[in-house]
Amino acid sequence: METSVKRTEEVVVSEDAKFGLREAVLYGINAVIGSGIFLLPREIYADLGPASLLAIIVDIALVLLLAVCFAEVAGYFDKNGGPFQYSRTAFGNYIGFNVGILGWFVTIVAWAAMAAGFARLFTLAVPATSGHETVISIILVILLSIINSRGIKTSKLFTVMITIAKLIPIFAFCAIAVFFVKGGIDAGNFQPFVQLAEGKSIGQAMSSTALTIFYAFIGFETMPIVAGEMRDASRNVPKAIVSSVLVVSLLYFIILLGTIAMLGNGIMQSNSPVQDAFVMMIGPSGAWIITIGALISVGGLNMGDSLMIPRYGASIANEGLLPRVIGRENHKGAPIVAIIVSGALAILLLLAGNFEELAELSVVFRFFQYIPTALAVIVLRKKNMKKQPAFRLKGGALIPILGTVISVWVLSQAKPSSLIAGVVGVVVASALYFLLGNNKKERIAA
Repeated sequence: METSVKRTEEVVVSEDAKFGLREAVLYGINAVIGSGIFLLPREIYADLGPASLLAIIVDIALVLLLAVCFAEVAGYFDKNGGPFQYSRTAFGNYIGFNVGILGWFVTIVAWAAMAAGFARLFTLAVPATSGHETVISIILVILLSIINSRGIKTSKLFTVMITIAKLIPIFAFCAIAVFFVKGGIDAGNFQPFVQLAEGKSIGQAMSSTALTIFYAFIGFETMPIVAGEMRDASRNVPKAIVSSVLVVSLLYFIILLGTIAMLGNGIMQSNSPVQDAFVMMIGPSGAWIITIGALISVGGLNMGDSLMIPRYGASIANEGLLPRVIGRENHKGAPIVAIIVSGALAILLLLAGNFEELAELSVVFRFFQYIPTALAVIVLRKKNMKKQPAFRLKGGALIPILGTVISVWVLSQAKPSSLIAGVVGVVVASALYFLLGNNKKERIAA
C-alpha cells in the first residue's frame, strides 16, 4: 500500500511539473516571436505603405486557418511529436517518418541559426565580446541543453521567465504606441493610404506582403510537438495554439500601426524602425529597451528550441521508427540521448558556418508539417480514434482544404532552388526509412 501511495504522489508531482494552459500559451507566443518583430514593419510597409495594415488582417485570417487545423488534430493526442504523430496516424509510417525526420532536421538547423543570431546580438550589446560569436553560440547551446536535461520543471520555469521578459518591452511599446496614433494621423503619416511599390500591381503587392507576414508567424506549429509535456494536452494544446496566434496577431498589428504613426514613410529609411519609433516616443532609453528586448527575444526562441527539438526526435524513436536509444530518458524524465544528439548536431552546424543558407531553406520544409496536418483533419475524422477532440472545426472539410491550398500557394512563391532542396530532402528521408527497415516493420504491424 505504501509503495502504491508513493507512486501516486510521483505522478501528481510529474503532472504539476508540466505546462498548464497559461504556460502553454506563453510557450506558443515565445515560439513565434523572435528578433524579426523589431524589423518587421519595414519589410511589411515596403510594397503597400499604410495599406499593409489591411494585409496583416488578411494574413491573420490565413494563419488562423492553419492554426485551427493544428488545434483540432492536437485534440486527439496527449504525447509528443505534433505533425509527426498526426501524419503517422492518418497516413502511415512512411509519411509520418518523412514528416518527422525532415521536421527534426530543419528545427536543428533553425536552432543553429537562432544561436548564431543570439551571439551577434550579444556582441552588439557587449562590444568587448566581438569576434567570439561562434564560442558564444556554442556555449548557449550547451547551457540550454544542460537546463533541458534537468527535466521539464526546470525547462518550464526558464521558458516562462524568459517569455515574460521578452514581452515586457513589446507590451510597453504597444501600450504607449496607441496614444500616438491620432498624432500620426494628424501628421499625415497614413496618407496616401495605398502606396504601391514601383512596378507592382495591388494584387502583386498584397501577395508579397502577405507572404512576408506569413513567415513572421512560423513557429506556432512547434507547440504540439511538446504536447506530452502539457497537462491535459488534448484540451489545453488546441486552446493554447489559437490563443497564442491571436495574441501575436494583435501585437504585430499594433507594432506596425505605432511604427507607421511615428515614422510614416521614414520606415523605409530606417534600419531599426521599431527602435527609432520608440526613441521618438520616450527618448533615448527607447533604443536600449528595444536592443535588450531583441536579445531576450532571440534567447527565448533558443530556449523553446532546446526544449522542443530533442522531444521531436525522441517521439520518432519511441514509435520505433528510429533506434529506440534516441528516446531514452534520464531520471528527470528528459530525453537525454536526443538532447545530446540535437545539441551536438547544432554545434556541428555552428562550426561548419554554412548553416545560414540551410536556414533559408528550412522555411520550405515547414510546409511538410502544415500540409499533412491540414489533410490529417479530414482523415482522422473518419478513423475510429480512441478520443474525440475538444476543439472541432465547423464546415466539414472546407477549412482543412483552404489550409492546404494556402500552403501550396506560399510554397509556389519560393525560389526554385528551395523547392528542389525540398524534393532532395524527401528523397533522402525516404532512403533512410527503407535503410532502417521501417517498411518491413509496417508490413509486420499490418
